Amino acid sequence: MATPIKLLLVEDSQDDADLVLAELRRAGFAPEWKRVETELDYLAELKNSPDIILADYSMPEFSGLRAVKLLREAGLDIPFILISGTVGEDLAVEAMKHGVSDYLLKDRITRLGKSTEQALEQKRLRDASKRADEEIRNQLHELQRWHEATLGREDRILELKREVNELLAQHRLPPRYSNTHAP
Repeated sequence: MATPIKLLLVEDSQDDADLVLAELRRAGFAPEWKRVETELDYLAELKNSPDIILADYSMPEFSGLRAVKLLREAGLDIPFILISGTVGEDLAVEAMKHGVSDYLLKDRITRLGKSTEQALEQKRLRDASKRADEEIRNQLHELQRWHEATLGREDRILELKREVNELLAQHRLPPRYSNTHAP
């Protein structure tokens, strides 16, 4: 059974988009997709929370590097794969610095399925790590709250013991509690 994914495709060529979609389907994905060519359309589609973004490196009105920069500025953690006809090593390194999950050459598109799997798995692991960190923070907060409540209770018990001893002393009776001072 094919794995469903919500795909945002930043691509100006319908032929190239068809190749990408065919390769994803061949790799076992069932993409629900939207293709955009402009920055404005891209920003509008980010609001629909795609599972992954595949972007052409260079288009007449927009670029893949600009798209990944906007994604990071929006604070979104969506896997992003850059696809280009001619990406040199320097451009690939620059793209990775901007947070691109992977980059592919159009003539090696057969790597797209594996690259998509890896990018989605990395995202799943980041999400699991964030959830675990949040759970630890919540548990620490709860422990702190209980610790404070317990200390407050012990202090109150000592205070009540002192008050009982003071009342007994007022009536010239021996103290009932011997340790009424904090350790």
